[in-house]
Amino acid sequence: MPEKAYPARTIFRTSASRSRHSVVLSDSILDIATVEPIQFIDLTDYLSEHLAMNAVESGTVTVFSRHTTAAIKINEAEELLIEDFKKMLRELIPSERGYNHNDMSRRKPPIAPDERPNAHSHLMHLLLSTSETIPVIDGRLALGTWQRVFMVELDGPRERQVMIRCEAYYPHEKAEAVELHAVDGGNGRNGATHHRAHPK
Repeated sequence: MPEKAYPARTIFRTSASRSRHSVVLSDSILDIATVEPIQFIDLTDYLSEHLAMNAVESGTVTVFSRHTTAAIKINEAEELLIEDFKKMLRELIPSERGYNHNDMSRRKPPIAPDERPNAHSHLMHLLLSTSETIPVIDGRLALGTWQRVFMVELDGPRERQVMIRCEAYYPHEKAEAVELHAVDGGNGRNGATHHRAHPK
């Protein structure tokens, strides 16, 4: 008979405040010229510069790729690990395999004038993501110790654009502390919990 499964132990470290505030948006576009078929470009310093230029202390930053063959991912910037990432993508989805998308005789218009056989790049992108959103606390990206933000080129060399949108929060009045309580989800089990805010 199989062992009874118990939900993993979860510790919630929560804090919250409630205040009236304004949200100020600031946008910028990074123009990037890639030089490799698969390339990891570290954008973290550019994002930090954007925060400093716009005096953002609290908010969020969203990093968005405007392409279907260039992704945005958070991971570690260790040189050998990045080589492992590239190898994994090439082995999972080799460029030389026969793909329907690469058969231009069967493709319906519109087809871009500079179209290349790049189905493998689209498939790689499907495994990754188009954007990442990072909290900003005390003027800094709330990334973990080894986390960096990358644009991942999957069909280079190419000219790319990455959009950075920052939502900065500026309070109008002093924040009111709010206590958060974990409550039963209504099914009598501890596996699913919800949070409900109660003013002190």
